[in-house]
Amino acid sequence: TGLTALYVYDNALTGTLPTEIGLLTGLQHVWSNNNAMTGTLPTEIGLLTGITGLGVYGNALTGTVPTEIGRLTGLQYLYVSWNTLSGTVPTEIGLLTGLTDLYIESNPG
Repeated sequence: TGLTALYVYDNALTGTLPTEIGLLTGLQHVWSNNNAMTGTLPTEIGLLTGITGLGVYGNALTGTVPTEIGRLTGLQYLYVSWNTLSGTVPTEIGLLTGLTDLYIESNPG
């Protein structure tokens, strides 16, 4: 699609981040922070290879950061703080050589 930016923050949205987000391959920015979203970050997030900014902080996301995040080699900003994520940070984060901001704090999961 031609959609390059998805800004749905501060809306009290509920539910999960749909796996179909991976179909929006033109996305460069996804900001779905400060909602009430639940579930896990879908592995399909790894299909957004042109994305530079991903913000899902301030939700109630669970599980781990998917290893597919390592496919997002143009990612500069990754904000996943203030959820209930658990597990370890995937080593694939090291593949994100353009990453300038990584916020993953306050995940008591």
